Amino acid sequence: MNAMTSVTAREVQWFAVRMKPNASGGPRTAIVDVEKEQYINRAGQKSWRKVKGTGNRVFLPEHLMKRAGFEVFLPVKKVLRIKNRFTKEKHWVSVPLLADWMFVGLPIIETEYGRGVPGWKKLMELDVVAGVMGTGGRPIQMSDTTMMRVMRQFSSGRVPSEVKRRVAARRVFGVGDVAKVVHGPFEDFDFKIVEVGDSSAKGVVNLFGRENLVELGLENLSTK
Repeated sequence: MNAMTSVTAREVQWFAVRMKPNASGGPRTAIVDVEKEQYINRAGQKSWRKVKGTGNRVFLPEHLMKRAGFEVFLPVKKVLRIKNRFTKEKHWVSVPLLADWMFVGLPIIETEYGRGVPGWKKLMELDVVAGVMGTGGRPIQMSDTTMMRVMRQFSSGRVPSEVKRRVAARRVFGVGDVAKVVHGPFEDFDFKIVEVGDSSAKGVVNLFGRENLVELGLENLSTK
C-alpha cells in the first residue's frame, strides 16, 4: 500500500445569528434586481428610471448575508396582507418568523493552526449582525438534524438537497462501506469510509494509483 496523502473538503457549521433590530420596528426589506429603462427627461436629456412592477422584495439581512458568501436559512411564516392601497383584496405572503434571528452556515477549513471557522470575523463585521446564540461565551452549533427539522417546519417543506443528503448519509453509511462521491473534485470516485462524523466522513480515494485519505462533507456522498 502506498503512503496516504490527506485532503480536506469544505464543511459547514450552522449557528443562530441575531440581527440588529430595525429602528422603525418593522422587518428590514428592500427591492433588488429592479429593471430600468432609458427615457428623455423634461430637459431633453437621456436618463434612466425604474420599470414599475419589476424587482424582488427581499429581507435585507438575509440578502446581505448571501451576498457575503454565507449559507443562510430564514424561517418564515405565511400571513394575509392587503395587496395594495387601491384594493381590499388580500393575498398570502411569506414574512420572517423571528425578525431578529436567522440561521447562518459558516465554512470550516484547515488552517496552519488546525481546523477552524475564519468566517467569524467576516460575519461579525457585517453591519446587520448583533451577535450569535451561545452559552458561557461560546456559540452553540446547530446540528444538521436540528436544521432539517427547522427547515421542514418553517420553509413549506423545501429543504435544501445538500442537507437532506447529509442527514441521510449519517444514517446509511458505516465504517468499511464504499460510497460514491457526487460533488467536488473527487466526483464519481469510489470512497471507502474509515470514519463517520456528525457532518463529514473520512475515507480513502484512489488517485493515480495512490491511496489518499480524504475528509468530505456527507452531502457530497451517495450510495453506489
